[in-house]
Amino acid sequence: MKKLAFAALIVLIVASVASAKKQPDLYSDKKMHPTDRSNLEKFLGTNRYDIYDECAMYITPVVGKIKAKKGEFIYRRGTDVAGFRIYYDTTAYTLEMAEGPRQTCCDAIDKYIDDFENKRLNKKLKATKTRECYGSAPGYQEFGVIKTAMNYKAKPTLYFGYAFVDKSPYFVIHVASAKNLALEGRASDLPNKETIVQNYYFTRAQAKKLKEFICEDNIGLFHAKEAEQLKEFNQDAEADEYIEASDDVPETKIKTKAKAKKAKEEAESDDYAEADAN
Repeated sequence: MKKLAFAALIVLIVASVASAKKQPDLYSDKKMHPTDRSNLEKFLGTNRYDIYDECAMYITPVVGKIKAKKGEFIYRRGTDVAGFRIYYDTTAYTLEMAEGPRQTCCDAIDKYIDDFENKRLNKKLKATKTRECYGSAPGYQEFGVIKTAMNYKAKPTLYFGYAFVDKSPYFVIHVASAKNLALEGRASDLPNKETIVQNYYFTRAQAKKLKEFICEDNIGLFHAKEAEQLKEFNQDAEADEYIEASDDVPETKIKTKAKAKKAKEEAESDDYAEADAN
């Protein structure tokens, strides 16, 4: 009996591992770094995403108290990935989410606002618990010393929750430390082997603006607009058909019609009536 139970446990573990391996990569290199950029754009690190609007939030720096910061809402052209870009201390970071994680974040914002308005937020609990209470999702980040040289990347886990700071509640996106994938497998003495732990704080108004930007209704419009633009581009790029003028156009048309009529007659099914016995 014990052997059967042990065997069943092994099968369960193997199945779990296999299932985990089959999970699609939401942030593959091919998806996040399309090949339609020029060599100069790739070298300069530009044209990776579109910047749509200014956004505001608060951060907790490594040293000091919470402080207000401004950033930009960004969208990866041709993908389902969107988020924001901002300076965290002295480093520029993006925080990006594919469709599933974006939905998780939007649901978390709704829960936070509902808990806020119905007085369910708990001041007594530690922030380490409350800032992860609305769920988690896989995220993507690029980072570097300046916005035009963000050559590092990571795929951290994002946690959604809330925290009280000076008696005021905030919606929080807590970003766990993650490996710098740009340095993976390379011998390097650079200090940026991992991302730093980040906490992004939003007031209700700021959280609503974040949700409004990253919600699928909005990002879906970007997709639709891109699809229409691509369709128009392909139509404009179609080669023009050019037929040279002919001196005997009327005669050509007559011959063409005659051939078509003959082909139609030859293709028609023959009527077949069985003989009448009477």
